Amino acid sequence: MFKAPIRLSRSQAYPEHSPALSYGRYFKGITDVISKDAFKLLVDATGRQLARDITLADIREILIYAEKHGSDYHPARVEVMVGDVCTPFVMNVAATARGKAQLCREFDILQHLNSKYDFPFLPRAYFQGECSYDSEQDGKTETSLLMFFAEWFQGYHEFHLSINIIEKKDDSQKLVVWDTDKGHRYLPRQQAWQIYSQAAQILTLYYDIETFEQIFPWHHAAGDFIVKGVEKSLDVRLVTARQYAPMLERSEGVSAYDALLFFLLNLSLRMRLDRLDGVGAVALADDDCVHATLDGFVKGLRMKQGKGLVDAKFVNRFLQYLGSLSKEDVSDGFHALIDACDQAAPDIPVIRAHLERHVSKFHLVLQGIGDSQVLT
Repeated sequence: MFKAPIRLSRSQAYPEHSPALSYGRYFKGITDVISKDAFKLLVDATGRQLARDITLADIREILIYAEKHGSDYHPARVEVMVGDVCTPFVMNVAATARGKAQLCREFDILQHLNSKYDFPFLPRAYFQGECSYDSEQDGKTETSLLMFFAEWFQGYHEFHLSINIIEKKDDSQKLVVWDTDKGHRYLPRQQAWQIYSQAAQILTLYYDIETFEQIFPWHHAAGDFIVKGVEKSLDVRLVTARQYAPMLERSEGVSAYDALLFFLLNLSLRMRLDRLDGVGAVALADDDCVHATLDGFVKGLRMKQGKGLVDAKFVNRFLQYLGSLSKEDVSDGFHALIDACDQAAPDIPVIRAHLERHVSKFHLVLQGIGDSQVLT
């Protein structure tokens, strides 16, 4: 097991000789980082997570599990046992140059956003570390692993669009939660609505009205959003923030209204996109997703208003502006957005095939916004 090679990308075949990174090196690298300076950073992170002071002597056990391997990261779940309390963390590990660059950027973004906003929707990032290892059996080539230690959202699971074959009632497309504890399950329409609405609300909350900065890109297919059942409701979190930057620049004469509309148009399309079962063909969620997305967007604006992050007059006037848009205005906006995208992206043919229907549904929902607090 410990000599088995780790794929460093989704497309990479396992090497026949001298794997660049084995599981043994992977686990040793994580252990080396968390044990540095007598586990000081680990102890500090655990105390912050538990909201109380602890010492190394309070930690009874540390367990490390390899979770999955992506294009850039190889995350491990780290469970720190303090008495009978299990405090879970994630150690995101990067081995490639691209992965390391992304990891450094994301660590900084998570710290920035968690200090800028008092929201619980992104994981707290605690510390970075690096370890070196010999990537060849003769020991001549030395390379490194870069990693950062962050909060793990316990009890949350990925969700994806899937064809409804488990219930065997029909072949309709539904959201399925990848619940590793209780088994995969399809969600009823109302709960799917909740997920899309909460995801839209989260992204709107982190959108900066003044600078136009936003969390983007994000992808349902990558499992960026996760969900946890809370009694009869659901709770959604966002596990990554790859980039935080404006898509439009104020210096180019773009108004706050124009930028926020552009954000909303993009949000309404991207929220619908997924891959069937996370890895299959590109798929588009049904029209309910459009309504749910607008609902979450308005809730996000109102929540920002309640926290003093945006003026109530701005929100009211922007919602009135949305309600005044003609279908032609909406169509022009969406076409400009799609024309600005990478036309080689696999999402584009699906988007273009459904764009006119999306425009109609989006415009129909806008007619009900006006001065409303939320959409119902």
